[in-house]
Amino acid sequence: EVFGGAVFCLAVPGWAATSCTFTSVAAVSFGAYDVFATLPNNNGVGSLTVHCQGGGGKQTFAVTLSRGQSHSYTSRVMMSGANLLSYNLYTSAARTLVWGDGSGISSVMMAGRNTTTTLNVFGQIPAGQDVAIGTYNDSITATVNF
Repeated sequence: EVFGGAVFCLAVPGWAATSCTFTSVAAVSFGAYDVFATLPNNNGVGSLTVHCQGGGGKQTFAVTLSRGQSHSYTSRVMMSGANLLSYNLYTSAARTLVWGDGSGISSVMMAGRNTTTTLNVFGQIPAGQDVAIGTYNDSITATVNF
């Protein structure tokens, strides 16, 4: 069996007038990856809950996700030792918009001002990857930009 998951390490920038705090994080966990499956593994769903206060006239704040170990939004990778398993994270269950920092092919999600916002993270591992048995992981940083 091949297991995969993305772990979120959080960074929150801030200044006195605005503050945002991640109040909960549920990691994306795909479960077992079947190397013989003909359809992608869409089992990975996680979430981030962020509470933002202040911000003056600004009503929303961009929440970005890092590239992880692959250094690319085209395809992120999870690693098990030297073995790689391609995957990506998306903004919706349709898995059409890659969640990143807004550069290139990536989009961002928005958190509201003076409210608590829960943002779902939808993962997908493409089918047809012949990978070794192991536990595959990546580390993703979520950031609120204001």
